Amino acid sequence: MDAIERIETKRFIADIYIDDMPYSPREDDNLGTIVAFHSRYDLSDDDNWTKEELIEHVAKEDVFSLPIYMYEHSQVALSTTPYTCSWDSAQVGYIFVSHDEIIEWYGELDLAKAKKCLKTEIEEYGLYLNGEVYGYKVYRKDGEDVNSCWGYIGYDNAVYETNVALACAEENEDE
Repeated sequence: MDAIERIETKRFIADIYIDDMPYSPREDDNLGTIVAFHSRYDLSDDDNWTKEELIEHVAKEDVFSLPIYMYEHSQVALSTTPYTCSWDSAQVGYIFVSHDEIIEWYGELDLAKAKKCLKTEIEEYGLYLNGEVYGYKVYRKDGEDVNSCWGYIGYDNAVYETNVALACAEENEDE
């Protein structure tokens, strides 16, 4: 496995890799539930829905939902807002949460926080589907392994966490 980037400090080297065995962010504790329909992709958290049941459920007054749109053109992009290309994109489902679950998470019915969280869940899931999950290995310049961590969704997150790990290694070395 080849590193896609190398970052060096005075005494350490960190290599960033594509995580070839990531776990789905949908396996984490998520606020929203995704139900989506697509002939080639299983995007749903729960496959026990019909389209009619889903539409009826998200129309309830005590359910907060956002539509899920998919753009497919060599890769998959997910969004809660429509894409401008009608040929390669369409709405495929919804991400939703009950008002009671929002209150349980936030201590109040804060729809703005819930919306931000659901949008983030969709963005992260899209990155995961496209293989944008990374890890890093930190080692001394003499080759001794120091630290590694995997499962960072999004390249910017991986670079940030790698730099934090390098800074911690340098700081601990000075003690």
